Amino acid sequence: MLNLPFHHIGFASKNIENELRIFANLGFDIESSFVDSTQGVRGIFITKGDFRLELLENLPSSHTLDNYLNGNIKMYHIAFISQDIKKDLDSILSIDFNHINGGGG
Repeated sequence: MLNLPFHHIGFASKNIENELRIFANLGFDIESSFVDSTQGVRGIFITKGDFRLELLENLPSSHTLDNYLNGNIKMYHIAFISQDIKKDLDSILSIDFNHINGGGG
């Protein structure tokens, strides 16, 4: 059994500021923000206690998140911390886990 610590849940949004207002009302605080021009997204990590969400939106002229947003899928990935990604990925794939490659994952 793998013992990978939870890191965050990725949340696709059309407008980060709108989502941020909702989560702020639920007690979430901004942890950090970033722009990933390679993936075509802007993101903000927000936390409430030990729970972390990553809010993402497309950069202008990017369509990275469109498939999720057009399908009304907001929560679209869960991330864990790995000390040996090759070993952990081999273990996950050995149990017939469906790995979706993309977004650097």
